[in-house]
Amino acid sequence: MSRKSTIVKNWPKYLLQWGVLAALIVFITGLIPSKNPVDPEAYCPMGGLQALATYLSRGSLPCSMSSVQVMMGIALVAAIVLFSKLFCAYICPVGTVQDLLGKARKALRIKGLKVRNGSVTDKILRIVKYALVFWIFYMTVNSSELFCKNLDPYYAIATGFKGEITLWMSITTICLVVLGSFFIDMFWCRYLCPLGAISNSLKFWMWIGVLFGAYYVADVVGADIPWAVLLGAFCILGYLLEIFHAKPKLQILHVMKNEGSCTNCGLCNRACPYNIDVKGCRNGKVDSVDCTLCGECVASCANGSLRIGMRRNGRSKIWNYAPAVLTVVLIAFGMWAGGKFELPTIDVEWGIENVAEDGTVTQLVNPDSLKTVKMEGLKSIKCYGSSMAFKAKLQKIQGIHGVKTFVTHKTADILYNPAVITPEKIQEAIYVPSKFRVQTPDHNELDSLKVITIRTEGMYDKMDINYLGLQMRLTGKRIYGLETEWACPLIVRVYAAQDEELDEDWFEEIVEMDKLVMPVHGGGTKEIEVDYEFVEMEDEVTAISTEDFIRKMFNPFKAEFRSRIEENAGKKQYIYEIPDRNYEKPIILRNMPFVSNHLSKHDGVIGIYLNLNKDLVPAIQVRYAEPMTADRIWELLNMETWTITYSKEDVREVPAKLTFKTPGTEYKY
Repeated sequence: MSRKSTIVKNWPKYLLQWGVLAALIVFITGLIPSKNPVDPEAYCPMGGLQALATYLSRGSLPCSMSSVQVMMGIALVAAIVLFSKLFCAYICPVGTVQDLLGKARKALRIKGLKVRNGSVTDKILRIVKYALVFWIFYMTVNSSELFCKNLDPYYAIATGFKGEITLWMSITTICLVVLGSFFIDMFWCRYLCPLGAISNSLKFWMWIGVLFGAYYVADVVGADIPWAVLLGAFCILGYLLEIFHAKPKLQILHVMKNEGSCTNCGLCNRACPYNIDVKGCRNGKVDSVDCTLCGECVASCANGSLRIGMRRNGRSKIWNYAPAVLTVVLIAFGMWAGGKFELPTIDVEWGIENVAEDGTVTQLVNPDSLKTVKMEGLKSIKCYGSSMAFKAKLQKIQGIHGVKTFVTHKTADILYNPAVITPEKIQEAIYVPSKFRVQTPDHNELDSLKVITIRTEGMYDKMDINYLGLQMRLTGKRIYGLETEWACPLIVRVYAAQDEELDEDWFEEIVEMDKLVMPVHGGGTKEIEVDYEFVEMEDEVTAISTEDFIRKMFNPFKAEFRSRIEENAGKKQYIYEIPDRNYEKPIILRNMPFVSNHLSKHDGVIGIYLNLNKDLVPAIQVRYAEPMTADRIWELLNMETWTITYSKEDVREVPAKLTFKTPGTEYKY
């Protein structure tokens, strides 16, 4: 049967495969502009399974993972247990690319390498993907970061090699996918794909259920078995079942064979991407662990002797479309279910009981007396790391005993003792007064600015003032900055030109915008949903000098070395100053510790500062004495690599964090 007719007969598979691949290419490359960038992990079932494993073992989700990925992982498991590896056959973009590479090789009449299923080589190669499963899940659970991103070929390409990758790992896996799959049919899927290993193991779900059941019973009776032992046992059992058993018995759907009409022509064997011996199958069905129900063998059969179904004597061919339909249904279910609930990124408690070394438990607080308050609009809670930072802050507040964070909905459930603290005091304790410079006024043109005070609700995250400031910047009004102070309602001071007309109606319209539509670098816009409430504008309007405002809004940096100060007391000291208005950007402040770390290794350097100079221009300033010179400082700053000390045992050569175009000037300290 021709290739064209096979594609026509098996059109549901190709429609899904090529449709998914085309959609990914279009959105990732930006051929269709999108207001929000596409997240390559958004619906990844492999990430969902890692997230679920991390949640079950640690009570937390890895960074950037949500309930959608978890539900996609659960949908994948349901598909494997009930039907087959539908994701591998109909959705996986890496599988689609491998399929195309195999077809390209055959079209070019290049002879591939044949690795017979069940051969010694085949069995040895299959162990690699199980080793990868152990490594990836072990690292992910321990770090709460998706370790698979370091080597996932899809993730590397989808992010343009700009994601959280390890370059050599990503390049290696991409080469293995391209070269390996060109010469060996489905090389990545059969031998390297960790999701393929999990899928094959779950085909023997009864045995895997026994393993997890035994682990649960051991935990109930008090046996403290590390989770890594369960992970290792899962990988070993899955591998042994795959190479020795290889024929799962408990699937609902199979490729069925009509022995009476089969002519043993072998077209099905040649069509199978996994080199399964379809022609030689026994008992009227294909029950190989590698079978994905892709339908290629069914489409290639000229006699109609093969079909997908549940019973040997069934005749309806409508079941041939069932895998594709089920794939769509399960994905839709995963997306729907993932949006209906959210697992907490972290769920931790503290200070409720104390466990002594001998195992004695002392109750510090009556758990029944504790209450929960929900905090909403916490835009700075974005992942596991920021959730843990939020938790560390809460631990310092007396009367708080736990927190759950929900990064998708930007909320947190805080467990507190009402006898010690109230929800209002919690809000006040966690609030950080913020400031945001909308634009910098020219102090030579404006002597002073007026200060208008407004009151708002729903702006209790440190990012809120930034978003409100960006909203005001886009209006074109001569507004120069915002500053907040805790109160209920929140105090927001607005610094504007003296002659700028701003009334209560204008403030209400700006504050209560539903979305901030922000231009992004490279073109296009990004939408950020906001939900602030305007309360009032106070009558009193005050003033501040423009110079004081500029100094108030500037974030300085200071690092001095006490031993060098003492060593150089009484000596002539100098300042090497490099001014640049771009130094007011946050990225400069973030990199100043690296500048300080790098320069501190050289004799004569006494201190490093980011400050406003006498002309109110941001400047990097280096304080020094002999033997250091201005020329040497300029030379050190312009080195291609900087030496950074992270700890006594960790000293690294890293690419320079900042670049400098114009040499600075020297003057006496």
